[in-house]
Amino acid sequence: MNRLAFLGLLLIALTLAGCAPPPAGTPPPPAATPTPTPVKLGLGYIPSVQFAPFYVALEKGYFAREGIAVELEHGFETDFLKLLGTNERQFIVASGEQVIIGRSQGLPVTYVTAWYRRFPVVLFAPADAGIAGPQDLAGKRVGIPGLFGASYVAWKALVYAAGVPEDQVTLESIGFTQAAAVNEGLVDAALDYTVNGPVQLRLAGKEVVEIAVDDYLAIPSNGLVTNETTIANQPQLVERMVRVMLSGIRYTLDHPDEAFAISLKFVPEAAQQEAVNRAIFDASLALWQPGAGERLGFTDPAIWAPTAEFMLKAGLVDRPVATDGIWTNRFVEAANVP
Repeated sequence: MNRLAFLGLLLIALTLAGCAPPPAGTPPPPAATPTPTPVKLGLGYIPSVQFAPFYVALEKGYFAREGIAVELEHGFETDFLKLLGTNERQFIVASGEQVIIGRSQGLPVTYVTAWYRRFPVVLFAPADAGIAGPQDLAGKRVGIPGLFGASYVAWKALVYAAGVPEDQVTLESIGFTQAAAVNEGLVDAALDYTVNGPVQLRLAGKEVVEIAVDDYLAIPSNGLVTNETTIANQPQLVERMVRVMLSGIRYTLDHPDEAFAISLKFVPEAAQQEAVNRAIFDASLALWQPGAGERLGFTDPAIWAPTAEFMLKAGLVDRPVATDGIWTNRFVEAANVP
């Protein structure tokens, strides 16, 4: 055989060898791992144990399991709402009345999961202040962080539903100092989340009266909010985010001690006042726990239209807002979290 023929046969042999199956027992090459979807999730003002379900979802790998690389952001929900409406963000946690305000401004935002089972803002006062109900506020000084956000909406809802003339009450902007302002007598009462001001005042040894806005007017409370673009283009991402959030809530409710410990890892400064933050955490559990006959994550369709009507009459929006389509339970159904 001449040299040229030998080289030809060698080339054919090498080609056939390259096409042969791998030896028995050789593991297949690893499948390509899909790139996680990056998501910036806008939460509340500052890190807090009140966001325990999200910390739990991170710690337990719920976001990773759904292929989501999440970054938690903190700030004012009014700012986040604008970013959401222009699709600069895809998901935020916000209260339902902010969704109505956003829609009145032409922002295509949609409420997709309820987190709190009732509106969390209350009016609170020392038991010896003589304030047992809204009608006792005449001539009193009421503190509020400012004329914005959930506290201001709660104030307008309370006086609207209870028929309290606003000009008979002195409303004072005091920043986020509600518990201290009430405790020091700077105001007679204040508006705050039930898990904040009232809890701190009780820990200071005060007997506290709470007037829940939700007892006078049911308002859609805190939940997960996205926008129409995300729903149209990435409905599976919305479903995955809903499933992560609800899984985090469910685990937190079922394992509160562990969930609190996880929260301290994400908010280490809370450990410096562990007793206070545990009281805040425990009070939050009641807001997240569905009541009898309620399902985790579902929003009540019946409360949206009356809220929009009240907000128009109270001057919180400048035009009527149709509530059909600004909320949905379809993703909660699809997420199938008990």
